[in-house]
Amino acid sequence: MTVPEGELRKFGPEAAGEPYAVPESVRRLMQVAVPWTVGPYFSTSPDDPVVLDAYAESVGTEVAREEQRQWARLGTDRGYELCAAPGGEVRAVLLGYQEPPRFVSSSPEQFAQSLLELDRALRVILGTDRPEAAAEAFAAAERQLRATDPAAFAERENWWPLVLDDIRDTAGTEWYAAFEYVGDDGEKQVVTRAGGIALHPEESLWSALRGAGVEPSQVTRIHTELEACFLPGHYCSLWLAQMFPDAELTHNFPYGESAESRAEGIRLLREAAAQQ
Repeated sequence: MTVPEGELRKFGPEAAGEPYAVPESVRRLMQVAVPWTVGPYFSTSPDDPVVLDAYAESVGTEVAREEQRQWARLGTDRGYELCAAPGGEVRAVLLGYQEPPRFVSSSPEQFAQSLLELDRALRVILGTDRPEAAAEAFAAAERQLRATDPAAFAERENWWPLVLDDIRDTAGTEWYAAFEYVGDDGEKQVVTRAGGIALHPEESLWSALRGAGVEPSQVTRIHTELEACFLPGHYCSLWLAQMFPDAELTHNFPYGESAESRAEGIRLLREAAAQQ
């Protein structure tokens, strides 16, 4: 595994070469550099192929849509692959599925600039114990992101609005997950845990259980206060179904694929917490 050098991944070497051998989407990245990681929302590796089809092959899957195979992959958000399309815009692609791509940014340059802004904001939000400082950093980042690329916020379910929703919801509301599993002694055990900013409780809890030696096959039931999400950086509904195909998944409140559903779930969760 190649160790990342510097703070940014530069795509110049991949974009250089014979004009007819390098896809236009890759050549478009000649002057683009992105952070290696930004919270849970973005990561990239020097070993990752840039052409999406080559990357998919390297991880044992496929690009379901023919027109996306030559797109240039910038990195991942833990579920979708973030790619520059031939037209210049950045879109999120779910490998192996016929899902339509999700609009991310108007250009790779605007995407890179926005990632740097998000990274700066997260460093403040996650590093301060003053709620007002975190709120100010979030508000400033949202203003800058909207100014950098207004088109990224043209649709409510575009990628960037979802990222901001996730930070806002996890910073402003606490919710829990519970895992039931069969211990080595054959007895069922139930453990619970809350999440944190940019960290969902099921992620935190499974990380702890896995560190303690629990295998996915031992998990029999997973209950979350909010419905497992399909948001950038997490995609809990996706990885839970893949990791625990035989476990029962339940929840108290909706947290679906629309802003209305997520807002309703947060409202119901807060009302329930206030009554306790």
